[in-house]
Amino acid sequence: MLLMLRTLLIFMNTAMLVKFGLGMKLWKLLQLGLRIYVQMFISHRKKMNNCTSDSGRTSKDLSGWSVLDIGTGNGLLLQELAKQGFSNLTGTDYSEGAIVLAQNLATRNGYPNINFLVDDVLETKLDRKFQLVMDKGTLDAIGLHPDGPLKRIMYWESVSNLVAPGGILVITSCNNTKDELLQEVENLNQKKTSMQELDPESGNAPVVFQYIDHVRTYPTIMFGGVEGSRVCSVAFCRS
Repeated sequence: MLLMLRTLLIFMNTAMLVKFGLGMKLWKLLQLGLRIYVQMFISHRKKMNNCTSDSGRTSKDLSGWSVLDIGTGNGLLLQELAKQGFSNLTGTDYSEGAIVLAQNLATRNGYPNINFLVDDVLETKLDRKFQLVMDKGTLDAIGLHPDGPLKRIMYWESVSNLVAPGGILVITSCNNTKDELLQEVENLNQKKTSMQELDPESGNAPVVFQYIDHVRTYPTIMFGGVEGSRVCSVAFCRS
């Protein structure tokens, strides 16, 4: 759980390094960190036994999990997961240019089977569910839209349908604190539960996300006498 979140941190940072052309030494350090975190995540997968897929598989089969990376960018996180034996990998991005880049990099590095698609999560065309869904900044970008509150509602509705029962959602954000993400998920849970109570004959159990863990090792800063972090990563398990 926590280790998977760290994987998200390293990927987000590597993508930013490429985008802004920062130092190669730091870039290589982060690549190494990503590999280490993926390996640690897999070696500690037994910690995730409380979250099982709709097919009944547990974390012992983690490398067989279906993975969706929303806003995949250059797709490097999926490449690192592929190196560890993950094979059911999908990356989406609303930017066609990003998808072309991700495909080219994956093919060049020997991972042509990673599936990259142009897709807008707010109007997703995906008709399947994934056992692990990751977002590293898409929710942040949506929140900056002039219709941010409405778009965020659309986001959560879409993501709720993309995560399989018993699956995991990991969100990395630079614009929201952990507590803000927890509150947003709680609001979603309450809304789903209320809808089910209004229509109990629907027979559909409400989609509820349960907090699992968050990264505790991000660098912190002091501002106004309060210590905090520039980024947070939080994992949730879908009921």
